[in-house]
Amino acid sequence: MSDAGSSLQYQRSLDSQSNLSEMSVDEDYVPEFSLGMRPDVKQLYRPDDRSAWAEWTPNDTRNTDVEASSYAQECAIIVRREPDPNNKGRAALHSITIQSPWIKKVLDVTFEGYESLSTSLKQLTFKTPFHPFYYRWHRFQKLRHDEEDPGTREHLDLLHSILSEQIQPHIDAMEDYTKNKVISFEYLWAIFSPGMLIHTLIDGQDRILSLRDSRYTASMSGEYLTLECRYIDCDGLSFGYVATSLEIGSFDGVKKLTDLDTMPAHLHPHAESLVKRLLARGEKLEHLNGFHHMSYSGFYTARSSKQVRKRHVENTRIIIDPQTFNVFGNPSPRLDPLDSVIDENPISDGSFGGNVIYQATSEALQRFHKALEAGQENTRRGKPSVRPRSLSPKQRLLCTPMITGYSLASRTWAEFYVEGIAPINWREDAFSRLVLPPGYKDIIYAFVREQLSQDDDFGDIISGKGLGFIMCLTGPPGVGKTLTAESVAEEMRQPLYLMSAGELGETAADVEESLELVLELSNKWNAILLLDECDLFLSARTTSDIRRNRLVSIFLRKLEYYKGVMFLTTNRIDDMDAAFESRIHLTVNYPDLDAASRLYIWKTSMGLGGHQETRLTEKELTALAEQEMNGREIKNIVKTARLLSKQKNVPLAMEHIELVLKVKRGEFNGI
Repeated sequence: MSDAGSSLQYQRSLDSQSNLSEMSVDEDYVPEFSLGMRPDVKQLYRPDDRSAWAEWTPNDTRNTDVEASSYAQECAIIVRREPDPNNKGRAALHSITIQSPWIKKVLDVTFEGYESLSTSLKQLTFKTPFHPFYYRWHRFQKLRHDEEDPGTREHLDLLHSILSEQIQPHIDAMEDYTKNKVISFEYLWAIFSPGMLIHTLIDGQDRILSLRDSRYTASMSGEYLTLECRYIDCDGLSFGYVATSLEIGSFDGVKKLTDLDTMPAHLHPHAESLVKRLLARGEKLEHLNGFHHMSYSGFYTARSSKQVRKRHVENTRIIIDPQTFNVFGNPSPRLDPLDSVIDENPISDGSFGGNVIYQATSEALQRFHKALEAGQENTRRGKPSVRPRSLSPKQRLLCTPMITGYSLASRTWAEFYVEGIAPINWREDAFSRLVLPPGYKDIIYAFVREQLSQDDDFGDIISGKGLGFIMCLTGPPGVGKTLTAESVAEEMRQPLYLMSAGELGETAADVEESLELVLELSNKWNAILLLDECDLFLSARTTSDIRRNRLVSIFLRKLEYYKGVMFLTTNRIDDMDAAFESRIHLTVNYPDLDAASRLYIWKTSMGLGGHQETRLTEKELTALAEQEMNGREIKNIVKTARLLSKQKNVPLAMEHIELVLKVKRGEFNGI
């Protein structure tokens, strides 16, 4: 080719590949190759990190700054070296820059799915110790071996000859470690490849996370390997990734791979059962994402603006609602969109993803994937899903074990363990056991059922007013006011939001804010609201107590615009403010319990203990019913007597009831 033709070809190459690198052509230089196409390596050297990179050959002491020269731009690879701090007089490899478009094309496949690396960069530079190449070394070698184009193969051979002496010692060391199933802290990085699934315990819960990157870090307390990971969480509407990090502290000598607190998931000693359980947990989270009224047993984390604390409950009612939690509770971490990176099968190309640790532990990896495939097959054969599934099996493994919502018992926003959530076992006979005068239950049932069905659009002239149903339950303590609301909620299978009026606050601003939140949540969850002990708000206003008058006014205003079912309880119906009479749809007066009602409560309370045996006769129960006491007192006496009989491992008898009654009256002076 003539010089003119060569120059023209070179200029066309510059125009078409200007996105790869900037070229500077000396006036007297006639290029032979286009950008990065010369099958050669340009060696550069610097004596220290304050000096510029200059041309260097082992036997040539002449140094010229030619990194930007035309010849250097033509070379497939630029290699940079500097003095080896551990071996004086020897040059150590610092970094390499890939300029060859042929090599870059192969590296596109080599590093497919490698999130922290982009092979499309103009200056594709890798620094020692070349961890990305270590993680994908087997894939790179396979692609090089299978390459049929002679020019591309020649370029790949140049890169392989440079890197093999850097990578092979690590591979040899890892083969020895994995053969003996141990690892040292210095080589801990080698078993954690970006994109792999890793297992750890967080708050006592088995977790599988997707590894994004790893690096050695140090602090005042020592050296660590920091693992940047991600898992999958939900916000009530969708799923997404959440970033997190783990640390593995330094240790002397070697450790068994299975003794590591954090390890590649496929190396877990019980990987098959782990995968099965976490797949089920992830699928359960998928179904729970949204709004659900559920039962919960176990520990949960209660969150408030002042503190975070652990609590334990058994069969308590909760609301699962991540979306509302993010508004009124503590906002959850931002979710990054799901992608297909985690779904890439690391053994799909027959080379175990080019990953050295996968290659060395291929049998364990294959068992892990068989367990995953088995779990996927079981999911397909299971019951049809009520809602479409959006997560793949691998994504279910990454799901958090927690979901957010509200504890109706403690009235706190909380995080619940998914495995502790279960459907509610409704008490079928709760409403029928309620002790009320004839006709009361029919009226209450009809009102509540109609309101919850939302079929009746009877309201007020003003839009939004008078759409709710408010019932006032009045009477002495222990006659069944609170139990009525609880039984109605049980019968209607709706959440019961129970709050004492005293918990709303003391100042007008506190009451207004608290009441607004309670009403909004009750409305959103279609819950039955019980405001207990409302004497302060219902009592008649006076001209002398301006502060309480403001509270009553706020309470009245909020009631007018409430759209749900509300129960108010009070012991002082005679002192009710006249303004409430027009806002309360039904007032139920509970009389003192008569002997027949008390007998019914005694018998009902006896049946609450399940299968515990009792020796009380009808005559003894009738005698107990003659004694003046309310329903709450009867239940407490029976509960205490049951504990006493259980402690002595004998059936519940009259002697246990009498003993509790003596203590209650102060007649018991010891055994």
